[in-house]
Formats: sequence, structure tokens, C-alpha cells
Amino acid sequence: MERFDYRFHRHHQRAFDDAPQALRRRVFGVDYLQLRGKQSGDLFVTRHGWPVLGSLAPSQWFLGERLRKVGRALFGATGAVYRVPVPHPARPQFALVVKFNRFAQEALVSIAPGEISDWVERDRIAASEFLSPFEEFANLERLRARAGSRIPTKAPLAIYCPATRYLDWQLGRRSHRRWWYDRVLREDQAAIPEENRVRYDWERMYILLYRWIDGMDAEAAYQQGYLSDEGLRRLTSDAREALRTLGWDVLDHKPRHIIVRASPEPNRLLERAGRPLWALVDYELLMPYPPTAPGATQAVANLAACGQR
Repeated sequence: MERFDYRFHRHHQRAFDDAPQALRRRVFGVDYLQLRGKQSGDLFVTRHGWPVLGSLAPSQWFLGERLRKVGRALFGATGAVYRVPVPHPARPQFALVVKFNRFAQEALVSIAPGEISDWVERDRIAASEFLSPFEEFANLERLRARAGSRIPTKAPLAIYCPATRYLDWQLGRRSHRRWWYDRVLREDQAAIPEENRVRYDWERMYILLYRWIDGMDAEAAYQQGYLSDEGLRRLTSDAREALRTLGWDVLDHKPRHIIVRASPEPNRLLERAGRPLWALVDYELLMPYPPTAPGATQAVANLAACGQR
């Protein structure tokens, strides 16, 4: 298993902003420190991840069968998503969400009959593509900056890119879509010195690490009797409206992307002003809203690139 030397010749105790310039990366407005493992894997650590760097070591969560034996695949999640408890010097219940990014794969977003009657909205969803790892973190950070504490989210900690190489078909990627992601990243990195630029390595996986949020998703809350049919519909609708008010949307918005918490009172959820408190936990299709706003969604840009209306 790959090891990382976090000492950086005694730089480990430095603050994020005091780390050596050679480690610094900035992608879509998010700052990272890029650490190279002893087997040539890469760990891109955010400001949120730097204070818990020791807990992000791949040896803590990626070793052998640890994901399957110690981690827990999240029920109802699309793609490969796991909750993995990891050691932390001060928080015994600390856990990561380990998510395998699916960029350049086909985004099969399901639409229930009658769920969406707006054909423009249906076209937008049909044309959607999963965000790249750096775009997902960037969009989430932009949402967090706008939402503050109004919409809690998982903290984005790091992106791990193991050294192991694969063919496109092994990763489920469509070779003909590479150009789009490469173009967007190349434009973002154009003004950055060559030695600090980031490029996609299409033969490698990208694994996103988030901090776990305790609670249960809204669908589970409904199944356990915490929410009625009407309560579930209203919560799902309120969550989407809150996001759109802040200029964001999740294209495949659904109850499983909303986390709530049980109240100490039996059969009640924690509430504020008579409405359940909730958090948003899925971001691979988190896009600016409306689609014509500055920083328009990749889905809209893809429609234009394909010559569609």
C-alpha cells in the first residue's frame, strides 16, 4: 500500500498557507496542496483536509479490503460510495465518505413518470454529465460560500489519485468525452505557472474524500415513520427551492440526497421554525442555476457543443 511522507522535511506542522510553493495547486478557485506518494499516487488536500491530514492517508481507509471490511457502502447511493471510520487524535467517531468520481461516464439520471413536466428541464437533465473531481469540489465550495450555515454540507477534504492505471472501459469512461473536460481544465490553468498546473490523467481513478455527516436520508426517515408522504414531498421541494434561491441546483435531486436527524423526542426530527433541519450530501450533479447564469452548467454547454437546442 502506498505511503505518504507528511513531514515534508519538517514542514508537516506548518499552516496550510505556509506550505512550500512547489506543493501549491489552484483548480477552479479551490486551493490544494499536492502530495506525491512513494508509489507515485497523488493526494490533493484542501484547507478543510489539512488539519486532519493523518486521517486522510490511504493506508487508513484504502488498504487491501478495508473499504469492504471496515467501510460501509451507502445504501441507495449511485456509484461507489462508502463510509469509512478512520483514526483521529481527538474525535473517536471521525469518519470519511469515500466516493469514486464518475466523470466522463454516462450520466443515467432517472426521472420518475410525472416527476418533471417541463421539457426544458428534461432536456437539461438528459444532457447532463458528471462533474470532474475538481469541478465537484469547486461547485460545492461556491455553494458553501453562498449558503453559509443555512445549508450544511459535507466538508471536501481531499482528492486521491492512485498510481494504478486502467483502460477507459475498465473505468467506464467514454473516450470521446475527454476533450471537453480537458478543455475546461486547460482554460482554468492557463494563467498558472507550468510547474503548478494540474492535468487529468485519464488512466487513473479519482477518489473524493469528504467528512461524514451524521443522520439519515429523508427516504429512510420516511420509511421509519419520521416523515409523512406530504412531509417528504414538502421537504424535498423546500430543499430544491432553497438551493435554487442561492443559485444552485442538483440535477438528480431526490430525498436520498437530503440528510435529517432524529430529535430526542420520540418519532420527531430536529426542526427549526416548524421545518426539519436538513443537509445536502450529493454533489456530482451540483450545477449553477438557472442554466443561463454566469458559470452555466456543463449540461447546457454540452448541448451547445453537440449542436442541439
